[in-house]
Amino acid sequence: MIPATSSQASAAERRRLDIVDLLRRLDATRPARFATITLLVYIALSIFAYLPAWPGDPHRLVTCACGDPVEQAWYIGWVPWALVHGHNPFFTSWMEYPKGVNLAANTEMPLLGLLGAPITFTAGSVSSFSLLLWLAYPLSATAAFFALRHWTRSNVAAACGGLLYGFSAYVVGQGLGHLNLSFVPLPPLIFMALHEVLVRQGSKARRWGVTLGLLVTAQFLISFEVLATTGVIAFFGVVILAVARPRDIDRARLVHAWQALWPGVTIAVLVLAYPLYFQLAGPLSVHGPVQGGIIFDPFRADLLGPVVPTFSQRFAPAAATRLGNEFAGGDLAENGSYLGIPLLLLTAWSVLRYRRDRWVLLAAGLALIAYVLSLGAKLVIAHHQTSVPLPFDLIGRIPFVQDILPVRFSLYQTFFVAVVVALAIAHALGHDGLSSGARATSLEQPARGDGRHLPATIARSRPKIIAPLTAAVLIVAAVLSLVPRWPSPTVDLDSSIPPFFTSRASDQIPEGSIVLSYPFSLFPTIQAMLWQETDLWRWKLVGGYASVPGAHNTVTPWPPALSPIAVQRFLSYWTSAEGRLLVTTPPVASSRLVAEVRLYVRKYGIGTVIFEHVSPQSAIVFSVLERALGKPMFEGGVALWFDAQRRAASRSG
Repeated sequence: MIPATSSQASAAERRRLDIVDLLRRLDATRPARFATITLLVYIALSIFAYLPAWPGDPHRLVTCACGDPVEQAWYIGWVPWALVHGHNPFFTSWMEYPKGVNLAANTEMPLLGLLGAPITFTAGSVSSFSLLLWLAYPLSATAAFFALRHWTRSNVAAACGGLLYGFSAYVVGQGLGHLNLSFVPLPPLIFMALHEVLVRQGSKARRWGVTLGLLVTAQFLISFEVLATTGVIAFFGVVILAVARPRDIDRARLVHAWQALWPGVTIAVLVLAYPLYFQLAGPLSVHGPVQGGIIFDPFRADLLGPVVPTFSQRFAPAAATRLGNEFAGGDLAENGSYLGIPLLLLTAWSVLRYRRDRWVLLAAGLALIAYVLSLGAKLVIAHHQTSVPLPFDLIGRIPFVQDILPVRFSLYQTFFVAVVVALAIAHALGHDGLSSGARATSLEQPARGDGRHLPATIARSRPKIIAPLTAAVLIVAAVLSLVPRWPSPTVDLDSSIPPFFTSRASDQIPEGSIVLSYPFSLFPTIQAMLWQETDLWRWKLVGGYASVPGAHNTVTPWPPALSPIAVQRFLSYWTSAEGRLLVTTPPVASSRLVAEVRLYVRKYGIGTVIFEHVSPQSAIVFSVLERALGKPMFEGGVALWFDAQRRAASRSG
């Protein structure tokens, strides 16, 4: 029996050595070749995200032809259109007419709008939005790959970490329509640049400082919220390093950091001065929490969020997903805190095994900090809110942080878990951790005197069979538990947009005229914004969906109330369930209301009224419009009242 057992052990050892040898051969592949292959793998995986929609498909939109997807596609198209036509890209009166919207205070994404401009001008803003939303997966994963490759010098470790980050529950959730939040290739690169400027401090100080400034500038022009949350986590990282080794903060290190930072700061200030000013003090700028504040905000992670899956995970028990679906206010797009038990076990195993590597401990600490911040101001357990206060109750009151939704810190929870796993894999393959610089400190001790890697604190003992086998099982289980339930739902716009707007018939609407639509454009029924972008912003729209100043210094997503207010109340009530929340009593289709519709049309210079029959209740609205403006023209699936000014005037009195 003993020889057989020894033989089996030897066979297992040989298999383990073969696997390790294969991984080390992959690690020895030329970085450029391995990076290219990795990117192609990421792209291949991303193809399944929105099938049958293809990347840049102008005929399909993720989730629905409504709400955030339509709004963000509108924003992507507005920026290049505004610049070409001589308008301010940070302000528009083409929706929410006549008051307009401060787009700098909204989720405009001007940089992505510019990047997508060639596609927008050839195939439309839905096409560029769809392409950028799809690109968020491979680009985010690839950026994390390069950051981790830079730190670990391990191809395999970086590829695994990039996969965990770019295809995380957070990115998959925000990929349901929040381009500004799912397009996250820059945070890993910002952390990499910060490490170079503040810790590694090699010879290329100004180059890294300029790189950091450009990355910060670019992230601001994609999502100010992501930049703010990245800054919060970076602040905690710097504080931990400073507290851990205060003696390392000497004059030479501070001088090096300043020499690196001032060019980057100069670039960011020069480029961002105007958009930041416009966001904070421009016309119709918004002040105060946009989405409910820290106390009543439902978008916070649940304590059980990292271990309870949602419908977004492909392989998950139904009972667990029913509970997980209730987290973060029941919004699957925002519920991105899931990691899975296998990945958590793998992370814990990595921390315990390589606990003498201070960078593993730092990454684990930052992941834990991000998790605690994602829980919000009050602890929520299994969808039940407690009275236990949490740190976000304090930092959520800081300017620029108060608009952050706590659950969105899950992005950094995932990223630093990926860092821990990547460092552990790198150690297992014979690497020594993060790359060090010329001025290594006790946090960056050169390994074996070569001055290239850190730290040299991991004992090189021959690995046992059980350890790599356990790690391999956990890695496979972690990947399976995180497989998303793709493809994400998409809708066919050919059946959602009336043919009138996809043909030359829409040219009958006078260029630059004012349009009143039914359904009235308010969240989430903003089909009219989709009609408008399809018609290339030829006309202005009454109503829309954006964050605008409300009463008593509040922020509201609802269109400004225009007098006579009875008209908007009537249109809102019969448009959507949200309209019934705003107006609880059914408006009466009276002669007085008919007269107020005429006054409304004349007062705001409305030239065209467009009506689409969307529900049985639509007949009520049609009857009032017909009484106010006369018989309409029917074409391309809509009823139209052209020359509404003359019609309203001739029928008044």
